[in-house]
Amino acid sequence: MVHFAITGGEVIPEIEMPMFATILDLKETIEEILDVDVARQTLNFNNQVLTNDQTIGHLNLGPFAALALVVTPLAGQQKFNILVKSINEEINIRVKETTLVVDLKRKLERRCGILIEKITLHRLSKEMEDAFPLSAYYVCEGSEVEMTTKIEPR
Repeated sequence: MVHFAITGGEVIPEIEMPMFATILDLKETIEEILDVDVARQTLNFNNQVLTNDQTIGHLNLGPFAALALVVTPLAGQQKFNILVKSINEEINIRVKETTLVVDLKRKLERRCGILIEKITLHRLSKEMEDAFPLSAYYVCEGSEVEMTTKIEPR
C-alpha cells in the first residue's frame, strides 16, 4: 500500500492505494472524495505528469508520497450549483470556480439575513478563508459546503 497526500489546494486529502492500482484508479478515488471529474485532473510527482495507465507499484514511490493535483478550470467561467448546508436548512446557490469565499458569504448574508461576520464555511472539514477562490477548496458542480453561524445570547 502507498499512502498519498494530494496537494494543490487548501484541502489536502490523504488516500491509501494498493501497489497494483493505476493512476486512473487513484483519480477515481479523488473524484469520490473531492467531486472533481477525472477528466479535469492532472497528477504530478516531482514535476512529472503521471499517466492514467501507470501502476502505482511501477512508480517506486515508497510507502508515502505527495502528489500535486492540478484541476483544469471550466471553460468560459461557467456557473454551477452547490449546496450549502446548515443545521436547519439546505440552500442551492449558483457560483463560479473563481468566486471568492467572501463573495459566497455575501450571497448567503443576502439570502439568509445572517451578518457576514457571523458566517463560517467549511469544505471537507476545512475552514474556508475569505480571500481564497472556491476552486482552492475543489468546489465544483454539486459540491457541498457546510455553514455554521455564531449566535450571541441576548
